[in-house]
Amino acid sequence: MYTCSGWELDWPYETAVGRTGWWAVLKRPRIRGHYRVEATDGERVFLLAESDQFVLEGQVMVALIPLLDGTRAVEDLVSALSDRFDIMRVFGALQRLYAAGHLTEGRPDLPLETMQWLDALAIPAAAYDVGVRTFQVVVTAVGDVDPGPMTAGLSELGLKVRAVPSDEVAEAQADFVLVLADDYLNDALAGLNAAFLQAEQPWGLAKPGGRELWAGPFFAPGETGCWRCLQQRLAANRQVERYVLGKRSGQTPHLPASAHHVAGDAVVTGLLAAPLSRMIATRDRCELTGRMRSIDLGTGAALDHELIRQPQCPECGDVTRASTPEVKITLTRGDATNTTDGGYRMFTPQQTYDRLEKHISPAIGAITGLTGLDVDAEDGITYSYAAGHNFAMVRDNVDTLKRNMRSQSGGKGRTSIQAKVSAVCEALERYSAVWRGDERVRQASYDDLSSDVAIHPDRLTMYSDAQYDERDTWNDDEMHRLHLVPERFRTDLPIDWAKVWSLTDQREREVPAAYLWYGHPDLREHFFCISDSNGSASGNTLEEAILQGFCEIVERDAVAIWWYNRTPVRGVDLSSIDDPYIATMQGYYASMDRSIWVLDLTSDLGIPTFAACSARDHEVEDIMVGFGAHPDANIAVMRALTELNQFLPVVRRRDEDGNTVYLGDDPEMIGWARTVRLGENRWLQADPSIPLARIDSFPQMQSYDLVDCIEHCVEAARQSGLDVVVADLSRPEIELSVVKVIVPGMRHFWRRTGPGRLYDVPVRLGRLDAPTSEHDLNPRNVFF
Repeated sequence: MYTCSGWELDWPYETAVGRTGWWAVLKRPRIRGHYRVEATDGERVFLLAESDQFVLEGQVMVALIPLLDGTRAVEDLVSALSDRFDIMRVFGALQRLYAAGHLTEGRPDLPLETMQWLDALAIPAAAYDVGVRTFQVVVTAVGDVDPGPMTAGLSELGLKVRAVPSDEVAEAQADFVLVLADDYLNDALAGLNAAFLQAEQPWGLAKPGGRELWAGPFFAPGETGCWRCLQQRLAANRQVERYVLGKRSGQTPHLPASAHHVAGDAVVTGLLAAPLSRMIATRDRCELTGRMRSIDLGTGAALDHELIRQPQCPECGDVTRASTPEVKITLTRGDATNTTDGGYRMFTPQQTYDRLEKHISPAIGAITGLTGLDVDAEDGITYSYAAGHNFAMVRDNVDTLKRNMRSQSGGKGRTSIQAKVSAVCEALERYSAVWRGDERVRQASYDDLSSDVAIHPDRLTMYSDAQYDERDTWNDDEMHRLHLVPERFRTDLPIDWAKVWSLTDQREREVPAAYLWYGHPDLREHFFCISDSNGSASGNTLEEAILQGFCEIVERDAVAIWWYNRTPVRGVDLSSIDDPYIATMQGYYASMDRSIWVLDLTSDLGIPTFAACSARDHEVEDIMVGFGAHPDANIAVMRALTELNQFLPVVRRRDEDGNTVYLGDDPEMIGWARTVRLGENRWLQADPSIPLARIDSFPQMQSYDLVDCIEHCVEAARQSGLDVVVADLSRPEIELSVVKVIVPGMRHFWRRTGPGRLYDVPVRLGRLDAPTSEHDLNPRNVFF
């Protein structure tokens, strides 16, 4: 019971356990100070702000809102309006205002403009008023940065700030330490990071110099990643600086910005003001905790970048934890719930993208950028994206650097989100497969290992003796950049070996680590293999990734068998596929004077494999191809068709005379497009002597369980005398499974002309009466 002006009232929000809801939060409610209040009549009142406008209706609102200045207790508000409105109407109005976010607590002893600014940012002004009196901020600097302007700027905001030299800051007593740096890779930050972790000192970084200014991240020891986590990503994305400085002095890619202006200090102070104020008010995390914000002074573009914590970080993580998982592969059953986006998936493309988007950042992302390719998307056909990523450099030369700088992961799909996710997952797949040095390996020569366990590199690379003999001449040709021939493998040299798991025999095998991870240092001394992506795949789950990787192995092996033997194969009756997308795609290609057809490349494994082909009705035919394989023939066809779409931007544009304006400068691809003719290459068309295959004539999977699919694939390989082995390359900081599937004896579609399936399978399938000689294989390489 409460006495108000002689009345006894039951407070509706008082319970046996105390006040609840808004009644528990607000003692002296106040309309947020950034609103301008305008009452136009006795029935409605307006709340006006920069980006929000609200109209509140009813006489009780018009009467109540002018009283909400933070000086009156709730009971005083009820009493003041008691002659016009009963308590329930007043409480109802307060509840609506609180639920809409218009109310805050009290009238703190702050300048009006400060209170209004805090209210606009939804920072509790009353709590800030209490916290700012005791919260201590220390500012220090490393490198060529003057901490004076930042210290003064933060002081003008009312914060208690003092500057401390960097060699003394570890001993300073502060609630928060702000470190200004000329570059986030300044070596001095390593020592500060270690000291702050040991002291559990919250701290943050800012870079007020250069054209691009950075604020954050703020580090919370034990909760967020640390500077070492940041350094790993940032250094990886500076491959040009790493190359230049490494050539000159072996230094890390520390490159302070040369441009500095007083405006930078002011802008960064502004970027830090709200996060620091929120931290002061809540004594908790803020919007820069574990995040960095950048702003380009030239364009005004602002970006947020998430700091990814590395669980195996030597500074803030578990140093005993390797960055790669255990060897044994244990499959978990589960039905795919999404089967329409190019494979069997456990999550929708949107769910996958939302989970992984945080890894996209030009500064500290595993993916440096995501861009749509130069194609109009409104046609609903040609959705393609490219994701940037960086690799470690095995060979220290500028040609390799240039290729790395242009390196992109491609994504394709029937929808924009499918293409985005495809590009993102491929980029994260490549990122995960870069050598770091903490992977589980052992060093030995092949001669010292059991041949029953260790897989000889010749069974993986599939080069011929003739290729090794002629490698120097071959590799000098720019047209062969994708088809480089390494050195013969020396069995007596010690190298790193990694354990992999045989799904066929359920046992451990071993392969050279340099075959699994990009940038492995063994290849600097003995260049015996190419670290390519064949069989590498990613997925929401390990099972998704394994199925994807196996399908890629099957696809490329089947393509090599068809391509280099130039054997005519049957076509596929596209009208037998119940999917309106195909008719739409055919119509779109026809509008560009292009035809589409699909060839059946299925090999002895029986996994449906297709080539989707397209040519222009023109003197220059610009023939393009795309490939796909999957136990579900419908998905395999769609993969081939969407991969064909991925190459369409290369040949789509034309000049005023109708000649193709090629996208890119790859000499092998452009040479193929300009010179290859169907009339001279009948193997690129369906064999007219064989009826077109209907899609329902291919074996169909009877289960969406991914383990059933994988077991089906492993058994198909076993029947052909092949062993399916898997290396789990997943990284603990990436929410994506990444594997490399290896089937010794199956080969890439790049030119690998060693003995084996390339020669045997066409005869086994009846496509040829006798094996093709190596000399008579197709002289043209697969051009991508």
